[in-house]
Amino acid sequence: METKKGERLQVVLARFGIASRRGVVSLIEAGQVTVNGQVVREKGFRVHSPNDKVAVNDREIATADRQEKKYFVLHKPKGVMTTRQDPHAERTVMDFLGDVPERVFPVGRLDKDTTGLLLLTNDGELAFRLTHPGFGVEKRYRAVVKGAVAAREVEALKKGVLLEEGKTAPCKIEIESARSGETGLIVTLHEGKKRQIRRMFDKIGHRVKELTRLNYGTLSLGDLRPGEKRELRPQEVRELRRITGLEKRG
Repeated sequence: METKKGERLQVVLARFGIASRRGVVSLIEAGQVTVNGQVVREKGFRVHSPNDKVAVNDREIATADRQEKKYFVLHKPKGVMTTRQDPHAERTVMDFLGDVPERVFPVGRLDKDTTGLLLLTNDGELAFRLTHPGFGVEKRYRAVVKGAVAAREVEALKKGVLLEEGKTAPCKIEIESARSGETGLIVTLHEGKKRQIRRMFDKIGHRVKELTRLNYGTLSLGDLRPGEKRELRPQEVRELRRITGLEKRG
């Protein structure tokens, strides 16, 4: 998880599921975050995990490397927030892990209305590599959008479209089904821009009605029903570590 320059403090806190990105900034500015025992109010402050000890309200959070590593896949239901805690949310993904004693956190985010595969772990190094676009880990989704999507529109999306923060990277898209008034598509990408797939289809005039993540790297949702979870098998963990460069193929 460590880089030469370290990571910005708010990025580390957000990835550990402490709060939303905006909420993390508020915690830092309020003086509720310490690094190595010193209060840090600068949101751009850089830390080097696992060497630096980061704590929120005197509770250390960047100590996952000293815990037994745990890995779970959850079928996130619709209407559930992907965060460890949110005072404004009716439900968060942690409501489905009440029997897990370890402090795990979501790897990346699925927005409130998106369902499907969500990985939760306390392995910060693996989480960083899975979510960093530089490692090119693919995520595969099934999208149902309003209207008939033309082949030329699919090609435009595959090449990349311009969003507010820049052009999306090339991705894979194939039409799975076409019914009256809607189109089903399989979308595979390695980026993780906020609400990216929904915004991509909005750009070409097709609102996303349903969105489900089917795969994350080598993991698949399988037959898990909404709200169900399971612990990853050792081979699945090894495969995730292999595709992110943490473990060589034996």
